[in-house]
Amino acid sequence: MSECNHTIQNDQLKSYIQENELLNLLMENPYEGFVYVDERGIIQYVNDSFAYYTKLPKDRLIGHNVTEFRFDLELERVMKTQKYELLSFLHTCNRQFIVSKKPVFRNGSFVGICARVIDVEEHFYGLLTQLEAVQILFGINQTLLELNSYKDEFNKTHSIELGIDNIIGTSPAIEELKKKVLVVSNSPSSVLLTGESGTGKELFAKAIHFQGARSSYPFIKVNCAAIPENLLEAELFGYVNGAFTGARKGGKMGKFELADKGTIFLDEIGDMPMPMQAKLLRVLQEREVERIGGERSIPVNIRIVSASNKDLHSLVREGAFREDLYYRLNVINFHIPPLRERMNDIPHIVDYAINRFNEKLGRNVTGISPSSMELLLNYDWPGNIRELINVIEASMNFCRSTVITQQDLPYFFECNEIKKSVVDTNDNLHAKIENIEKMQLLTALKKSNGKRKHAAVLLGVSKTTLFRLMKKHNLL
Repeated sequence: MSECNHTIQNDQLKSYIQENELLNLLMENPYEGFVYVDERGIIQYVNDSFAYYTKLPKDRLIGHNVTEFRFDLELERVMKTQKYELLSFLHTCNRQFIVSKKPVFRNGSFVGICARVIDVEEHFYGLLTQLEAVQILFGINQTLLELNSYKDEFNKTHSIELGIDNIIGTSPAIEELKKKVLVVSNSPSSVLLTGESGTGKELFAKAIHFQGARSSYPFIKVNCAAIPENLLEAELFGYVNGAFTGARKGGKMGKFELADKGTIFLDEIGDMPMPMQAKLLRVLQEREVERIGGERSIPVNIRIVSASNKDLHSLVREGAFREDLYYRLNVINFHIPPLRERMNDIPHIVDYAINRFNEKLGRNVTGISPSSMELLLNYDWPGNIRELINVIEASMNFCRSTVITQQDLPYFFECNEIKKSVVDTNDNLHAKIENIEKMQLLTALKKSNGKRKHAAVLLGVSKTTLFRLMKKHNLL
């Protein structure tokens, strides 16, 4: 390669990096919200300002169809005309916004829309005169807005945030489930997740999706128990224009269509009405759907992951669930154990929840006292992980120090402890408590780099008590 060509390539690379940096500054600025929606209406990118405007976290927006949310960006017109719209008004979350919508093309093909949203009250009047200049800068490197770029970013981000590492726990049962998720993540076979309410079935469903080859495509959740029976068919299959009174003009895509090439998660599948079970069976058999009022079948490439806290096999015997559908859904079965069967995971889940709510509540809680942990370990957790996380959030609201104490926990834990002290003589439980106490000591000593004074503060105990506990567990 000649020195001249090498210099030209270096100059091009430098220019490309500078353009990327400038574009990132424009997109991640506090004055404008940016959202990129692909040609199917699936949100593939939002910046922090847009998430703030809509009062929704990014992971609740990305990967979902824009029609699922209460804000209406009026993208259908641009989808059809594929023409740039400079200004339109949006009213949502009790605020007024100005929206500009720009079609995005790749190799001459339409691949989506980039919308810019400006808060009228906060920024609009100051930024209106700058729109033309900003629009020119925004077009510096349009390739970063193209579909493939966002698919790569979407895949990387969500495989980390929603993949197997997002499942907290190191108990043997959970570790075995994680291994099995990795084995089947790329399979097209249906998966049935069973277990009590609150055990984390949705987390496993997301892990199956985001660890596999479908991770760059939509993950669509449907709660079969939350949608009224008379609306469930429209939600799942969609409808054509004029299909029924009150139908949206132009019709609407159903959840199966939205999940094309991705995964549809049918939560609480045991509550699905019998007529809908027959229609679902047809989708599984034919891999196609037909909108309400429509006359043509629409092929769909989807993986179905379903979940239930009910015993579907018993429902089949009672005639409340179709046997043929049960066997279609139950190709791969994962049973998620209740929290009371994986008590060693409680400290890990507590640490996760504390870190999560420190950010949400603006607190600086560093841990939980050994006596409080003992109370958590003595509880049966009928609500499982969901209940545990709610307890930690409630406790952190009342915590006035850096460590959660017994006084911060909900009152029913003390009642439960009194009851346990009268009837519980289980030596195994005592061994578990001793083990957890030692784990807490080791964690505190590690965080404090072996400095006992700091470790005592983290645990909420005196230096004398810390010394006694270290001696008890042979840590001196």
